[in-house]
Amino acid sequence: MYQKMKWLRMETKKRENQGKPPLLSPDVVKTEDFIFSQTLEHKGDSGELLLARRKGNPKEQYLVKHAYTDCACNEFVYTKLAQAMEYTMPSAVLFQLSQGEKRSYFQTEYIIGEQFLHVLDPAPNFETIRERAENWQQYFSFYGLYGLTGESDGLEFLLADNGKIYRVDTTDAFPISCWQLDLAGIDETPGGLSDKAKEMLFSWDLSSSLDTRTCDSLLEYCLKKDSHSRSLFLEPFVRIRDIPQDYVDDFLNTLCYFYPDFIGDFFKRYLLALKEQCAKYEKERR
Repeated sequence: MYQKMKWLRMETKKRENQGKPPLLSPDVVKTEDFIFSQTLEHKGDSGELLLARRKGNPKEQYLVKHAYTDCACNEFVYTKLAQAMEYTMPSAVLFQLSQGEKRSYFQTEYIIGEQFLHVLDPAPNFETIRERAENWQQYFSFYGLYGLTGESDGLEFLLADNGKIYRVDTTDAFPISCWQLDLAGIDETPGGLSDKAKEMLFSWDLSSSLDTRTCDSLLEYCLKKDSHSRSLFLEPFVRIRDIPQDYVDDFLNTLCYFYPDFIGDFFKRYLLALKEQCAKYEKERR
């Protein structure tokens, strides 16, 4: 059944992409250019992970998620936003299934690769981060970003061998999940599954996109760790407002070569509403 849904989504997306210019983006790579293998990573919330190595350049490696329809969408958007705000995230690429791809690794057509990092500590505590990470201040900004994007799963850091902490595993961000994305793109006939998924998304009241109570709890936690952390926690609420709209449009345009176009439209509406609420929150809490 799930493979049938995958095929239907791909057929619908192929039709939707007709007439668009060829996809040329540094954020997109082709599966034919990589060798994939299973990793020793445990099977977690993102399903079974793969390791991708570029043919001819094995130093270019990505940890690949492919099992669920929301991983590529949410982690790509999160990464592009965080990088625009100058926070340390592994680089992310979207894998385009090459014509004639026969390998059966991929459980969905939505495949994201995140820069493979050499890890010193996969779950450092605050004391380790404060002592060893050159960008330790981002610990508090990541908590702000966690609240800002509505995450509810655990906040995960790792300490890499370059002396920096990285934020990882952000699929749970944003108010969009497999509940919508499994169906999005299936059956474009009036009243079909895709229309129902679109109707569900666009019926949401975005005036409460920012959960201020959760943000307040996270801010309180940070202040207990460091009484001077307020400005660092609130920093993302300022920086997200400074992200140019053409930058957002560009990476959402890339995303919509993979996902239905209305997913990009939803994110545009959501991010505009979120920016307004971030401005109010930062003003009241600074």
